[in-house]
Amino acid sequence: MTDFLGYLVAGTILVAAWFATSWYARAMYRVCQGCGTMNAKRRGDCRNCGKPFE
Repeated sequence: MTDFLGYLVAGTILVAAWFATSWYARAMYRVCQGCGTMNAKRRGDCRNCGKPFE
């Protein structure tokens, strides 16, 4: 029983960390439609290919 609870706690921590990281990436970055590079939201154009964001 203790092993199961340990695995449950570890799984919960991993899933919560995945959700937090995913939320942060969506909130702070945007993906260029031309090349797929992640850019900070404050940028007006892609740092890799130079394509402007709409």
